[in-house]
Amino acid sequence: MKKIIISVISILIAISLVGCGESTSMNSGTNSSSNSAKLTVWGSSDDQTMLGEMIDEFKATYNDLSNEIEKKVTGEDKAAEEALKDVDAAADVFAIGHDQIGSLVSAGAIYEISGEYKEKVMQSCSENSITAATYNGKLYGFPSSAETYVLYYDKSKLSDEDIKNMSDILKKDMGSGVYKFGMNFKEAYYGSSMFFTAGCELFGKDGSDDKSCNFNNENGQKAARFIKELKNMGVINCDENEALTQLKAGKLASYVTGPWKADAMKEALGDNYGVAKLPTANITGEPMQMKSFAGYKIYVVNAKTKDPAAAMRLAQHLTSEQNQKKRFKDRQLLPVNKTVAQSNEVLNDKTVAATLEQLKYAIPMPSIPQVSKFWTAFKSFADDCFNGNIQDGDIKLKLDNMVEQILAK
Repeated sequence: MKKIIISVISILIAISLVGCGESTSMNSGTNSSSNSAKLTVWGSSDDQTMLGEMIDEFKATYNDLSNEIEKKVTGEDKAAEEALKDVDAAADVFAIGHDQIGSLVSAGAIYEISGEYKEKVMQSCSENSITAATYNGKLYGFPSSAETYVLYYDKSKLSDEDIKNMSDILKKDMGSGVYKFGMNFKEAYYGSSMFFTAGCELFGKDGSDDKSCNFNNENGQKAARFIKELKNMGVINCDENEALTQLKAGKLASYVTGPWKADAMKEALGDNYGVAKLPTANITGEPMQMKSFAGYKIYVVNAKTKDPAAAMRLAQHLTSEQNQKKRFKDRQLLPVNKTVAQSNEVLNDKTVAATLEQLKYAIPMPSIPQVSKFWTAFKSFADDCFNGNIQDGDIKLKLDNMVEQILAK
């Protein structure tokens, strides 16, 4: 990516908050900022209120700048795709899932993080989050939070023992009209977990081999057949909104999603709120701990921003120690700042405890550009399996075709 060398900004005041990683210097490798920064920030719809409060604080802190900052709804799952359509028109600062770094770097769309910005990230963020924000040995983003998904359950319907394995959940007698387990098989982020649990690999053992995917092997075929059986065993295939409706009505016993929905789950379940790592599942002949994708949200700076110094400072602010505390409090997102992650407030939260436990069994999402082919190719496969749209005799052929699409150049 084209390197742009830029001067130190003397007009920005230093502040004492040093987060993941809020710096006291503008030695970032970016162009000088004017004192009339006009910036746009992209964030998810769920983040808009929180982002507004963080931006207001930024403006108050740097009140010697005439900061005009606009926030728009573009979630981290779509941000890279939108930015690559027209980098010049994309937001100055935006959040992405770490798996999108490769495509953005290859297109020269985001800045490398250097100087004291990089030093503070290296000092204050977890090792895995730094790895997630790094591509080809260079840092390209400010780590913000870690995520995977866990099992939420209704304690009036399932005991702490029941939820340890899926077999016990599915054989539980809950009466007619009650779904025993729910998951969004329409999304590759969730549906692929059955393949990982069966021992399949995406892009090799470390996710960096763009010529390797064995989802079509014998265990992959078993995973597909396992998904096909679930509909007749009391499982519902639905998104989070439908799951919350069913939970509130007492018609769903357990559901898989991330900690970002913890507050909504608590509201839906009340005193019956339960949360745990994913259960074991017998897919290949013996119970195996269900695996999940692990993802890291990072904030990146558009390489075409007209005010890179101000954009870099804003991205840093949005991921500071103080704002990771806020993000945890407001959204239950797991902090990657080492100080915040070790705080009593975080460690004593049972949702976080479950998430941390599941992260031990999580597969980091690959960040190579080839991963974009995976999301597209796998998108409807698990959904089609669950709904019976793929016959047993066609599973191998469908898997072969899917793997071919995933590895296509």
